[in-house]
This record gives sequence, structure tokens and C-alpha cells, in this order.
Amino acid sequence: MGWSMKSPLLLTALALVSLTSGCALTAEKNSKNISASSAWLLANDKGPAKTNFEGVYYSPDWGTVALNQRGDKITGAIAHFHVNGIATGKNAYLLLVDDGWTEHTMILNRKSSEIAEGAYSSYIPFSTKDAIPVHLDKIVY
Repeated sequence: MGWSMKSPLLLTALALVSLTSGCALTAEKNSKNISASSAWLLANDKGPAKTNFEGVYYSPDWGTVALNQRGDKITGAIAHFHVNGIATGKNAYLLLVDDGWTEHTMILNRKSSEIAEGAYSSYIPFSTKDAIPVHLDKIVY
């Protein structure tokens, strides 16, 4: 085999190694993201919900926010994110998920029957380092 035959084979082999390494790293990152998200919710599950976050809200930053609550479990949508979370006491701990990946964590506190406030973070678990305030006004009960 001359150099010209080895080059395409070598390039193909390198490409395959690169692709399979990337897949392994992506799978590992996804696994860590899922584990960290689940652990954060579990760590904040401190008892039954004492309030209900269910409803449609409006946020100047997020637009329409729809939350469903069944017992302590919360699901819904905030902007283009799917919401998965828990209610415990007067707080909600939410994961904002896009295409299976948790992008943000959010903590909400029920201020009244019409207002929820808190903050969101790009860190998992939630961090005050980059926390940005959130204000939700209930528009549909």
C-alpha cells in the first residue's frame, strides 16, 4: 500500500474514533445532567406541599407560564422549556428542560394566591452566583 491508500484509511479511522469518543462524552454529560437534576429535586423534597402552584401565569421575562400540580409533582411549560419539579411547603423547585437537557433550575415561593416569586439559575444545583429574579402573576386559575 502506498501513502495515497493509507491516507484515506487513516482519516476514516481517525474520524470514527473522534465520533465514538464524542458520543461517549455526550452520553456521560447527559447522564451527569440527569443525575444532578434528580439529586437537586430529591435534596429539596422536604415534606408535603402547603400551597398549589397550578395555573397560568405571566412573567415579563418568560411570557406565559403554565404549571400543573398533582400532589407534590409539578409539570408544565415556561417559554420553550418543559417543566418538571416538586412543591414542598410554600416553595416550588423546578427544572427547565429543553430536549432532555436541564438548562435551568428555578425556585419559586408563593407570595399570595396570585403571585409567585423567586429566581432561576443556569447551575445544577441552583446557585445564587448567577440567580436572576423571577416574578409570576397568575392570569388564569
